[in-house]
Amino acid sequence: MAEIEAVILAGGRSRRMGRDKALLPFGGYPTLAEYQYRRLLPLFRKVSLSAKEWKFPFEAPWIHDEGEVYSPMIALASVLREIGSDRVFVLGVDMPFVDGRVISRLEEEASRCGENEAIIAESPTGIEPLCAIYHRRLLPRIERELEEGRHRLQGLLDSGRVRRIRFEDASLFENLNHLHEYEQAQLRIGKESG
Repeated sequence: MAEIEAVILAGGRSRRMGRDKALLPFGGYPTLAEYQYRRLLPLFRKVSLSAKEWKFPFEAPWIHDEGEVYSPMIALASVLREIGSDRVFVLGVDMPFVDGRVISRLEEEASRCGENEAIIAESPTGIEPLCAIYHRRLLPRIERELEEGRHRLQGLLDSGRVRRIRFEDASLFENLNHLHEYEQAQLRIGKESG
């Protein structure tokens, strides 16, 4: 079990899906959010959910994603203010195939590279800012970006002390943005658990 906390970002608008993807059934659980929560629980000392409002049909710690703008950067700022440790593993609710091997590699790298602001997974398609370990020391830079109206997490991560960890298997980082991706993921998770 990692000695850090994990937070599942589940406060997006889900525009492309057409409904709140965090609340779609998945992997034998009533919601994708609960699926993610239950599978991360044995891997971390604490797992929380981040969202604009409490909307989940199960009990879990919650971090309020402050402000009216929907932005992973705002959610991350709220998380870094609230966590009980210096580092936190952040995972997008719509990334159900990130597994313990990915998390272990990120954690190993984070424990070796003490001065980094972030340790981020990088897939063949690019960096995965919602599969990363963030250090609280990144918060002042995030707050400056937000004060200037900039919300692009990727832009922030192109500068600063950020370490990218390369993974060759792009399927680990599949996002469920559209209905057909969700349906394919349901089939895949059924095969993997069956």
